[in-house]
Amino acid sequence: MFLKVIQLGWKNVWRNPMRSAVVIIAVLLGTWAGIFLSGFFAGMAQGYLNNQFKLTVGHIEIVHPQFKDLYSPEYYIPNSDDVIRELSQLSYVQNISTESVTTGLAQSAHSNYGVTMHGIHADSNNAIADYIKEGTMPGQSDKRNPVLIGQKLAERLDIEIGSRMVLSFQDKNGEITGGAFRVAGIFDSFSDPYDEGNVFIGLENMNELLGLTNQVHNIQLELADFSQASQYASQLQNEYPNLQIQTWGKIAPELQYMYDMTDLMMYIVMVIIIIALIFSIINTMLMAVLERTRELGMLRAVGMNKPRVFSMIVSETLFLTMVGAPVGMLLSWITISYFGNVGIDLSAFSAGLSAYGFGTVIYPSLPNIYYLNITLMIAAAALLSALYPAWKSLQLNPVEAIRKFN
Repeated sequence: MFLKVIQLGWKNVWRNPMRSAVVIIAVLLGTWAGIFLSGFFAGMAQGYLNNQFKLTVGHIEIVHPQFKDLYSPEYYIPNSDDVIRELSQLSYVQNISTESVTTGLAQSAHSNYGVTMHGIHADSNNAIADYIKEGTMPGQSDKRNPVLIGQKLAERLDIEIGSRMVLSFQDKNGEITGGAFRVAGIFDSFSDPYDEGNVFIGLENMNELLGLTNQVHNIQLELADFSQASQYASQLQNEYPNLQIQTWGKIAPELQYMYDMTDLMMYIVMVIIIIALIFSIINTMLMAVLERTRELGMLRAVGMNKPRVFSMIVSETLFLTMVGAPVGMLLSWITISYFGNVGIDLSAFSAGLSAYGFGTVIYPSLPNIYYLNITLMIAAAALLSALYPAWKSLQLNPVEAIRKFN
């Protein structure tokens, strides 16, 4: 008997094909839009994290305990060659990058600007190489004292490839030093502030001016899984108690906040859309119940009990929802998979995105578990949508319902 009630509910869905089709399409589009927007925001957040990991902060950073406080060249990592050799043998470390770092003044014949200077190895496979717009890396240039600068800094100082510029800063003894450099390359990354405030020179040139030999100030570790950084950092801190070892979340709390909020943001978007769908479905089913007052009264009069009437209305609502939702989920999966490979080009908004460190190409992505959670959320929404119309149908008095339309 219960199966017949379900079959009757399915037939009732298509008694008014236009109205049912509108609800199904609304559920389909709402499901697709919610999941796709969640994937878009997740891709944007992940892209932002990847960009920051690539240039500005490592998964794990190792420095002298006093270096970050004073940024003084004298606080380099002691026995850095031995430390690097030991770190390279760890299975969870995928890549190691090292640099000397100091702050100072970049000057040209036209202007000057405060910058952070990075001394990198001549053969370094530094991530900044991927953003070179013109010229080469310092280690690949035949110019004397080559320097790599950002596009925004080049515009501010009014210089170009081959131009002469002076870098001034303090050495390890606190004395003002500096040197004349030639622009060997210009890079243009995802972040205008980064391009304006950072320059790259050879490690040998940097250390010679700083009064150092082969020491470095910063060791960055790239891990296979950046979410495990805290666990590995704790292990390394026990092995190197005289060094300061920090994770990306400690160095840049805003990145940790974004990472923690990504999942919540995705579900908030979907919940808002589901709430709108719930009221749409309730409105449709309530209209259907009120239009069929006489019919429902007749069914009650001929012996259909309340549980069966309730089950029939609930099944109609579930059918309306669960026909559109799977198609919407399939469509969203196809859309996210496609754009996750080719990307969504937002270069028309590059100025605004670059100001905040976002890339101009977004690659939407969603973990598979999200689709399962959305299925459960939509099923729960469908059940909630069915309760009030079904309860309303139980309030009908069979005799009054039949007389009402006679």
